[in-house]
Amino acid sequence: HDTDKALAAYREAVALDPDDPEGWNQLGHLLRRIGDLGGAAMTYDRVLSLGNTADDRETVAIATGNLGTLYAARGEHDRAEEMFRRALDLYEALKDQEGMATSYANLGVIYATQGDVNRAEEMYWKALQLNETLQNQLGIAHQYGALGDLYVAQEKFGCAEEMLEKSLELNKALGHEEGIATNYTSLGLLSAACSDFDRADELYCKALCIHEALENKEGMANLYGNLGNLCATRGELDRAVEMYSKSLAIEEALGHTEGMASDYNNLGNIFRARGDLDRAEELYHKGLDLFRRLGATPGIERAERLLAELREAE
Repeated sequence: HDTDKALAAYREAVALDPDDPEGWNQLGHLLRRIGDLGGAAMTYDRVLSLGNTADDRETVAIATGNLGTLYAARGEHDRAEEMFRRALDLYEALKDQEGMATSYANLGVIYATQGDVNRAEEMYWKALQLNETLQNQLGIAHQYGALGDLYVAQEKFGCAEEMLEKSLELNKALGHEEGIATNYTSLGLLSAACSDFDRADELYCKALCIHEALENKEGMANLYGNLGNLCATRGELDRAVEMYSKSLAIEEALGHTEGMASDYNNLGNIFRARGDLDRAEELYHKGLDLFRRLGATPGIERAERLLAELREAE
């Protein structure tokens, strides 16, 4: 959980043994954590090259899946799905159940983002069943959390709480700080959806402290956005703008198109509430353009609905 020391150690490791794919792979994970997506892409490309040179299909599959996660982070969902499918094919040929589980989980995230909740749920359950067969506690925790998030989005709050509490219990037992932060975030979203705003604020702040300690830029951006939503609901408009702006700055630095689009829409809502309809319309259009570029149907529909409501208000 010490990002700086871990980075220094893996940089030294790859310098000493530049042909070790595991060292490059772990370095890539850490670079992604701190928001250096370009550096992460270069390390994953290095893993892919080493795998191809050695005709090591497992290493090729690992690199392919990790490159898919970068495309997903950048909002390139079609390309990400292609990489996850390619990785899944490789893992199936190798009869590597752990790799198959990871691929199913990654595909579930893509389908959830695209609003295809049934297909997402199918992928998550496949991943969960494989992880249970392998007794992979970290994988089980991750899939409980993913299913919980999906159920929050569907307003199946009882199922969501059950899944998220199971995930949190496992992550605490494993000492998995990043997983714990993710669970706090999800439980905060659930609390906000149930109008328990004080509890949501408490959980978001807990999660933010962990992500800051880990220097996890992606997690920090997400939390600032959630805190912005909470402030907007409470009518704390100045603080909401502050939170959304912090989120937007990180998303822009990371090149996260989907996060930027959401922040533009959220900032548009604040300016609309303040009566600045021209500024609100400008921000909604920015969000809509980015969602269209991504082909993200739920985001497109939400942005179009906001623009329609704005025109009616005028």
